[in-house]
Amino acid sequence: MKQLTANVLVETGLKGANHGVVMTSDGVVLIDTPHKPSDAVRLKEEIERLGRLRYIINTEPHGDHWTGNAFFDVPVVAHEGVRSRILGTDMAAHVARVASFGPDESKFLENYKANAPVITFQSEMTLHVGNHTFHMIHMPGHTPYQAAVIVEEEGVVFTSDNIFCKVQTWLQEANPDHWLKALASLRALREDTFVPGHGPVCDKRYLDEQGSFISEWVEYVRGGIGRGMNKEECVAKLTALTDRYPMDVGQDGMSLHVMRLNVANLFDYLTEAGIHKLSK
Repeated sequence: MKQLTANVLVETGLKGANHGVVMTSDGVVLIDTPHKPSDAVRLKEEIERLGRLRYIINTEPHGDHWTGNAFFDVPVVAHEGVRSRILGTDMAAHVARVASFGPDESKFLENYKANAPVITFQSEMTLHVGNHTFHMIHMPGHTPYQAAVIVEEEGVVFTSDNIFCKVQTWLQEANPDHWLKALASLRALREDTFVPGHGPVCDKRYLDEQGSFISEWVEYVRGGIGRGMNKEECVAKLTALTDRYPMDVGQDGMSLHVMRLNVANLFDYLTEAGIHKLSK
């Protein structure tokens, strides 16, 4: 992990979402956990050298943010929707997928049991640990249950997947309207050091680029609909944005898959179908 501030360490180079460690005067807080069990086990050993782990904060419901929770015996804090999603996960299928990440992963997954959030919020929440303040704010966009975590004393914001910095953006269940509002909310914060869900640490200057790319995705799919293409045709033929950014670590060869997921979701968004039927 790399030192970001005097008390914040971040990991941006592993398969899965970025995660961070905050060292307080009363122990350690972990923000998101590794996707690969072997990475989670190594992280546990590293944290034990830093101090007692007090809490995990999960920033969203996708498995690359919470799979590693299971390897830490501490309470998890997250939006209520994250808890619901984890509890509703087909855990056998999830474990099978995670076991495919490498030959050594399955040995860590025997008797796997997800460590779901036990402390939840809807709009926002403040957690005080030692001399540090963790302000969690619901910012839907990439998913309905995104949260930004502001570590006030460090001037650092963990933005979760509302920022994909210089890597391909996943919009597989995104609501672009909400996402652009979330970016505006991030812009309004006084803090200017952002740990994105994926990609390197950035600042507010990246918000315009992220917002422009989301809008470009929407207009790209809107153009296909305008040319009379149905959903299946859009998914099959709209592939021009595949190589705009590289895939994140461990996602090699997935660009076309992500493209299809993004197009399918944005088609539903623009036609008010699927999960977007009642959301606009």
